[in-house]
Amino acid sequence: MKNLIIIFCFCVILPFTLGSCGRQKAQPADTGAISETRTVNTLRGAVSIPVNPQRIADASGISDMLCIIERKPVATSDSDAYDYTRFPSYLEDMLAGAVIIGYPMADTVNVEAVLAAEPDLIIINPRQEKAYGQLQAVAPTIIIEPTVNDWRGDLRMVGELFDSGAAVEAYIADYETQAREAGAAIKAANGPDATYFSFLTAGNSYYLFTGAAYGDMFYNDMGLGIPQGLPEQDNISLPTASLEGLTGINADYMVVLASPDDRAALEASSVWNSMESVKAGRVIWLPQSPYFNQAYSVYGKKLLLDELKTLLIQ
Repeated sequence: MKNLIIIFCFCVILPFTLGSCGRQKAQPADTGAISETRTVNTLRGAVSIPVNPQRIADASGISDMLCIIERKPVATSDSDAYDYTRFPSYLEDMLAGAVIIGYPMADTVNVEAVLAAEPDLIIINPRQEKAYGQLQAVAPTIIIEPTVNDWRGDLRMVGELFDSGAAVEAYIADYETQAREAGAAIKAANGPDATYFSFLTAGNSYYLFTGAAYGDMFYNDMGLGIPQGLPEQDNISLPTASLEGLTGINADYMVVLASPDDRAALEASSVWNSMESVKAGRVIWLPQSPYFNQAYSVYGKKLLLDELKTLLIQ
């Protein structure tokens, strides 16, 4: 488990660029039919891809975004962070029928499963570059670079790739309206000055959601109060703190992602029980799966808004 979080929080994303530079007609050798293609420039050079792909294999971690613009993949790496063999619960319906080919923060792709899916377009991220040659032999393959922390930018990148900018902007606008309404309801119930904080506990490590996931949702999207002592986050890595360090973040409400064992360890700690929000009973406990990934998912975070509103209004 701890290794998983380290992979997620401390991975290094290599610089790759993606952009369209025109369209051309391609003549498939097997059928003689004309199909429209689009050329995109990457650091791997120009890649010709279908304008209207029908069978996308996505190993990059953008499958929920593809579904949002009605480009559901036939193969995906958007598996559960704690069990790579299944989908997280919030994506089960959306990705039903797709084949799981890995996990987006891992550096491997199940090439055999990709081949069996018969894709006409494959999407990977820089961590999986070592599989590029094998995948390129299966179907046109492009490398994209999701930022993880800037979900709007990531969604717009995907929308631009598939000429779906209008659908993307509509989704973002709907999310932002829902987030503002949820934040307003929480502040009306708990007071305008209440502060909120979320972290993930894994063993003796505490990963703080400050500028990403729950932190981004709380402070930027929902407009909730920021507690004093909260460190800044300036890259993909989540800031960490000791148990004693958590006491310096004096939030009125806390949302904690923990396994049953990690929760029991915290609840047995005198340091933990000395915190004002703990003594006041204002701690919301959530299981690590699916809630760790869900606040990063473009689709998952939208589902999460109403749930957080219900949990935080006491």
